[in-house]
Amino acid sequence: MSFRTVDASASRFLDSLQQIETRLARAQREVATGRRIVTPSDGPDSVSALLQARADLARLEQTQTNLVRIKSETDGAEQALQNAVRLFDEVRTLGMSGASGVQNELTRERIAGQIGSVLERLVAIANTSVGNRFVFSGDNDNDLAYSPADLEQSPPWGVYQGTAASRQALHPTGVLFKVGMSAQEIFDHPDPGRSVFAAIETLRQAMLANDEDAMKSALAPLAGHAAHLNSALSFYGNVQSQISEATDTGARLRLRLAAEVSCMEDADITESILESQTLMLQREAALRMRSSVQSRSLFDFMG
Repeated sequence: MSFRTVDASASRFLDSLQQIETRLARAQREVATGRRIVTPSDGPDSVSALLQARADLARLEQTQTNLVRIKSETDGAEQALQNAVRLFDEVRTLGMSGASGVQNELTRERIAGQIGSVLERLVAIANTSVGNRFVFSGDNDNDLAYSPADLEQSPPWGVYQGTAASRQALHPTGVLFKVGMSAQEIFDHPDPGRSVFAAIETLRQAMLANDEDAMKSALAPLAGHAAHLNSALSFYGNVQSQISEATDTGARLRLRLAAEVSCMEDADITESILESQTLMLQREAALRMRSSVQSRSLFDFMG
């Protein structure tokens, strides 16, 4: 056997050993990390789909996080409006009591004070905050919707300090839906038939003036204002339902995407362990065989 033949044999041995080492390193990495694909070179044909699935999963998880935060704000707004509806019913009751013929100027003044107290509480509800966000201030949610009510000024609630409410939530399917209303829409609407604050103040002033005709005139449209408040409450109830459905949908999509990512990148640990053991045996066998060959002298190959 020539030296060239011996050199070629050694080269083939080293190449084979390198292949075993490469496969062994990969199998051991799969066992250690639990992943079949760690770097792009581990699965060039799958890496593009894997990256897309990971990005989709990350976006979905962010959407779920946003929905949780929005749910908290929506729940707070819905609870505030439940209180507002109850308070407005109280105003109607006080108004009907004050307009009855058994009242006098003094008792009506007292009732006007109670109505004024309700108005102050409703302005406070318009300034409801959840998680440091004023939920009825529209897009300007870092500021109060109104300054605290002052019954000595006209109007007692002052000027709306927020903006229109254009905020939307993203459904996991990609659809956007509105999640808020402004205090101006709910309590201080430009349409007199929907301006809750103005209706209460008109009734209060009629009580203070001890004017029965004005009281009856102020009471007449209150049913419509109550319906307007209840429609705002219904809006938030619908938003709660949309968020609940969106969250459930997102949870299902997340499970599906997580399974896709797992299928593409996770290793079969049992298979990787068996392959690792097999390759170590192959490596040891190859090294023993090579050691046996190298222990023979050049004269063993000469005839």
